[in-house]
Amino acid sequence: MVDSPHHHHRFPEKWAFLLNSPIRRWLDPPEKLISKLEIGPRDTVMDFGCGPGFMAVPLAKVVGRVIAVDVSPLMLERAEQYARKQRVSIALIQSDGSKIDIDTESVDLILLNHVFHEVEKRRATLGEFSRVLKTSGRIAIVERTRSGRFSVGFGPPIIDAREVMDELTDSGFKSVGVISHGRDSIIIGEK
Repeated sequence: MVDSPHHHHRFPEKWAFLLNSPIRRWLDPPEKLISKLEIGPRDTVMDFGCGPGFMAVPLAKVVGRVIAVDVSPLMLERAEQYARKQRVSIALIQSDGSKIDIDTESVDLILLNHVFHEVEKRRATLGEFSRVLKTSGRIAIVERTRSGRFSVGFGPPIIDAREVMDELTDSGFKSVGVISHGRDSIIIGEK
């Protein structure tokens, strides 16, 4: 597997407010995605590329433990502020994914919500995900796979779900499947 030559640059920190705005929460309610992930109070979920906490904070209201991981200290700071405001607890870790400072086999689900296309060291990151996932652990990669009526070049890039599935398979994940989520696909892999 070769790291994808067509990855995109990271989302600019200066636009972080767009990632967790009331409008985005209305247009794309986090709870709708969470309801498709088959998780509950006994689960530990890692929100990789958590940004300002758009998914991490709602996840913390559903699961036992949320580990919010982001490469950006500013994004982690915003996620922490949002969690405090919503009176939930999330663990925060700064990492690009190639090395994540948590125990081996300690996570039930790793969620990447419109982030996988930004991961630069995919092979190392998927290897690290495999390390931290429990034996029956899953990865859920949410990406835009179809354009909509009003696509104007803003928002996440449109990517091929098959390519993501192939990368997961090449990295040793099995039982790979796809769940439709509006214009997005949730690509699921099991360890």
